[in-house]
Order: sequence, then C-alpha cells, then structure tokens
Amino acid sequence: MIAYFKKDGKINPIRFRLEEENKCQVIRIGKIISTDVEKLCGNKMWVFTCSAVIGDVEKIFELKYDIERCSWILYKI
Repeated sequence: MIAYFKKDGKINPIRFRLEEENKCQVIRIGKIISTDVEKLCGNKMWVFTCSAVIGDVEKIFELKYDIERCSWILYKI
C-alpha cells in the first residue's frame, strides 16, 4: 500500500499491490469517492470507498486503515 499522510492527519491512498493466483498486479486508485471513520471491534478505522480500473473494468471497493495497528485491509472488492 502506498499512501501519503497530510500534516492535519488525513490519509490519501494512492495505489496497492494485489496478489492472486501467483500473479501480482498494481492497482492505482483513480478516485476516492468517500472517506469515513468507523469503530470495528474496538478499533478506530478510516474507511475509503474508492474506484479503480482493474482488468479494463472500473470497480468500486473499500480500503480500511486500522489506526491502532497501522495496517490496511482491502474490503468489498
């Protein structure tokens, strides 16, 4: 996952690598549709609804950033 963090604490995801069936693909985020904060299992997470072109098809998906663990989760692709 490649992202940049602004001085005010906001996060902007840029791209990530997806590994499936021994194939590696870099997904560049075309648009961030919405940003939200949710609490899941007691952890505060930033939730990004994004769109990207994957295999010549535009797909909408969610990326979650776990603030406490500093980790990313690809969700709902």
